[in-house]
Amino acid sequence: MKFKFYPRESRIYDFLKFPRLIYFDKNKNETDDNFEEFVITSYVEFVKEAEEKLAPYRKEIQKFYAGHFYHEYDFIDLVSRTHTIFNYEDEKEYLDMLLTLEDSEIIKSIVHSIIAINEEGHSYSDVAMERVEKISSNKEDLISFIKDLPIEAASKWNLFLIIEEPVDHVKNYVDLMYKILPIFESIYSSYEAEVKEYGEKLVGFLNEKGPQGLEDITYSIVKPDVVDYGETNIIISIVFSYAISIMSSVKISYVAWGLRMEEAFKYMKEINENKTNERIQVFKNLGDKTRYEVAKLIASGENSTKEIANALGVSSATISYHINNLLTSKIIKLDKVDNKHFHVVDYGFLEEVISGFMEDLKFPKND
Repeated sequence: MKFKFYPRESRIYDFLKFPRLIYFDKNKNETDDNFEEFVITSYVEFVKEAEEKLAPYRKEIQKFYAGHFYHEYDFIDLVSRTHTIFNYEDEKEYLDMLLTLEDSEIIKSIVHSIIAINEEGHSYSDVAMERVEKISSNKEDLISFIKDLPIEAASKWNLFLIIEEPVDHVKNYVDLMYKILPIFESIYSSYEAEVKEYGEKLVGFLNEKGPQGLEDITYSIVKPDVVDYGETNIIISIVFSYAISIMSSVKISYVAWGLRMEEAFKYMKEINENKTNERIQVFKNLGDKTRYEVAKLIASGENSTKEIANALGVSSATISYHINNLLTSKIIKLDKVDNKHFHVVDYGFLEEVISGFMEDLKFPKND
């Protein structure tokens, strides 16, 4: 297993995610978690500065980015899965590439990416590619495909708007991003050296330690087998400083590693070193009704964020937050089978928690 850091791609990744920062406070308020306990001041300042400077473009941003901090069905997230951010010199070169895409290319890219999101591990099979071609080339099939997606109505409507005039949609998006680019450059420049330094440090550690290094740096929350045993591409994100995304169903797979995740893992370790606190974190997380229902659905075998959101009547962004909390409190863990990543309940860990809970409360022992 070898890890490689990509500083240019890290910057492009964050540029494309940057407009989502206008939704940060809204999404933070929608979630009932202890997020603020370990978020450092510099990240809060980064977000606030971005929100203030992006405010004049809020209405334009809302045309291209759904109203959630985390979202998989935004136009650029779908397009960038097949038209990868890798091997471009900078943000401008990537934006200019988007302007060269034709209607059919844009539609195929969107359909392919949606299939990849829902059928991870099989998105480049012959069967999948035949489906992409069939759906993309027939307007009725395309409309039915979007209608049947397990996402909120607003996201479906945005997809309908894209397929009506794909090239115009891309042009309008690129126009917006060129307006935002100076704002991004002025803010990102303060963190760029830190991103590069940390990215090089991280891959150096992982390459030195091998597969075990991934488990060590995450304090056993992420297991080594969730990434491929070839070369793993790493990008570092300041926008999503407290998240890790394993992008395996894309043309070039990579791990988007939040700049502050190592600190977050360390924080969770410090809490969990005290077994009493560890139990408190489990019960605290399961004390949220929605989060408890998410855990139940994962236990039943459901792993699609969209399906879970649909079943519970909440947004995919909210489900992503809850899954992250279940993961960091070790109630669930990441697993991988046949190149597909999914979450499973960590029954062994929960048995230890329940056993300790029974000891703490002096449960009577059965004779």
